[in-house]
Amino acid sequence: MDATLLRTFLETADAGSLSRAARQLDLSQPSLTAQIQRLERQLGATLFTRHARGVTLTDAGQALYPRARRLLDDLRSAELAVRREQAEGERTLAVGAIPTVAPYVLPAALLRLRARRATVRVALHEDYSAVLAQKLHDGTLDVVIAALPYAFEPFETESLGNDALVVAVPATYTAARAGRITLTQLREAPAITLDPAHCLGEQVEGFCASRNVSPSVVCRSAQLATVLELVGAGVGVSIVPAMAAARHNTPNCAYVPVVEQPLQREIVAVWRRGTELSPTARVFVECVREVVRGW
Repeated sequence: MDATLLRTFLETADAGSLSRAARQLDLSQPSLTAQIQRLERQLGATLFTRHARGVTLTDAGQALYPRARRLLDDLRSAELAVRREQAEGERTLAVGAIPTVAPYVLPAALLRLRARRATVRVALHEDYSAVLAQKLHDGTLDVVIAALPYAFEPFETESLGNDALVVAVPATYTAARAGRITLTQLREAPAITLDPAHCLGEQVEGFCASRNVSPSVVCRSAQLATVLELVGAGVGVSIVPAMAAARHNTPNCAYVPVVEQPLQREIVAVWRRGTELSPTARVFVECVREVVRGW
């Protein structure tokens, strides 16, 4: 079926007028009418009812409309995919990642990507989830590596694995020697937290609120590395990702679970709804999955 004829049909149905559709398509009205008649002959059905105010769809036209829309959408997606694949070796993959994931996952993931796509260039943007979501919406980024429970409803998400959350405590604390911490100890300890703009900071606040834990916050920081240094200095305790704990393994800090309160976050890949990841973006996502599941 001719895509040009389908476009003419859809434009006419939306306009409700042959003359209006002809103007929008930059065609003469006789040319547009000829295209509609050609499509009707191919289908063996009348698609429009003509009247003084314009045109309306017949039953056959109403049956065709959603199918024609899907066919053209599929054709457009196929064209974009082919062009994307042809340009794959020349373009830069624009990746976003949240700060509580990027330094612990991306270096190893990018090494894996380089081994599989040696010529690809990666532009990395590290920022809060809300900022990255806006850049996805604007088309600035191809894919984002983030963590739930940040709400990514307007986008496609794919789970890459889970990351446990543990409590970082000074090595001198009783909990460090016990290898675990109770909710009572968590309530009583001074707390060092991430800024709530971090989705992790928001998640930790939600966990504490749901368990009636209202720690005395002595310090907030925008940087997870700063939080861990403050814990090591004995300033207080903090709930942090296990992947960060593995990298910040110093004698001054201990990392312990909350007794009978397993905590974790889900790491996800996020991209624009209604689109498919390019082949290189898909390989990159698989590389990230391997790293996350290797923790």
